[in-house]
Amino acid sequence: MTLDIQQFEHFLKIDAKTFNQVDLNSLNHYIKRFMYTVPFENINVQNGVPISVNVDDLFNKIVHQHRGGFCYEMNTLFQNYLKEKGFHLDCVSGTVHAPDDSWSRDGSHMSTIVHLDKDYIADVGFGDLPTEAIPITRPDDVHIIHDTNGYYRAITDEDDTIHLQKQIDSEHWRTSYKTQFTPRNWPYFIEHLHYNEHDTRSIFVQNLIITMPKYYGRVSMSNEHLTVTTRHDKQKERVTHDNYKKLIKKHFGIDATIKALES
Repeated sequence: MTLDIQQFEHFLKIDAKTFNQVDLNSLNHYIKRFMYTVPFENINVQNGVPISVNVDDLFNKIVHQHRGGFCYEMNTLFQNYLKEKGFHLDCVSGTVHAPDDSWSRDGSHMSTIVHLDKDYIADVGFGDLPTEAIPITRPDDVHIIHDTNGYYRAITDEDDTIHLQKQIDSEHWRTSYKTQFTPRNWPYFIEHLHYNEHDTRSIFVQNLIITMPKYYGRVSMSNEHLTVTTRHDKQKERVTHDNYKKLIKKHFGIDATIKALES
């Protein structure tokens, strides 16, 4: 399918007259508009609804239904958009560093590397990344991206493995996921999608995850709590059967039923 670019840009509120070049300024504008409009969410996984990465289906889900998705969905659609705009990119796989210090299935995350004056991570489907591209650099020439939600960088090691990192304090950085420059076609991810969609060990099967950057910070929701994070504050609200639909509509623009919260 060829994307309906005009409708897609209208939905994302992209300023296509100003940002119409194959350059970093346009790329950053597209990333920001996508991430501020489309939430990272796994409601279909939680509801047992099959995940499709067909571009027609993704366009319908995100643009017409005002929904989001997780990495395979969001990055697939965004990659198609960038290609339509003339960008040269590679779809790559990543291994996620979990909060408990374990690692996800090797290569199960889908990310994007865009090739401009240098190589950039342009990942709109992770859940905690800045709303702009992250240049991939050597440790001795680090370029740090400052975002409302923190400081980020992408550095390569001696094996050309890319470590996408977030600063956790004044002296330490933590790898959010690691990836490589090796391009991956969709068949590589089929088994990983099946695992993340169906396996009881998958975090997406175990827990509801909805999250979205905001101009003030980030808002996230699980089965138990809605958390609003700003630079200086974090507030939690309990999620219940009675309030969850109001919360997902207010904070994420989603109108959906979540089976686990109905019972």
